[in-house]
Amino acid sequence: MQDEKSGFVVVHRTNNQAELALIKSLLQDADISYFIGNENFSTLYGAADGFTLMDIKVAEDKAEEAKELLKDLIAPKKDGH
Repeated sequence: MQDEKSGFVVVHRTNNQAELALIKSLLQDADISYFIGNENFSTLYGAADGFTLMDIKVAEDKAEEAKELLKDLIAPKKDGH
């Protein structure tokens, strides 16, 4: 999904704060700029953690690199969990 105004594309969605922290760290280490959509709602409604879906967005020209970097983290688990 592409954000027409910013040139950023969604590479992953999560409602898990721990997963988000790991993704941010991986992207920062790879020097990939990112934007987290709906992150403020998650902070605002912290007591209801898990209900706000956050979009991890990167520049369109970095999307494939980011997806490759995150592929092991975001791949479906073999046992279905």
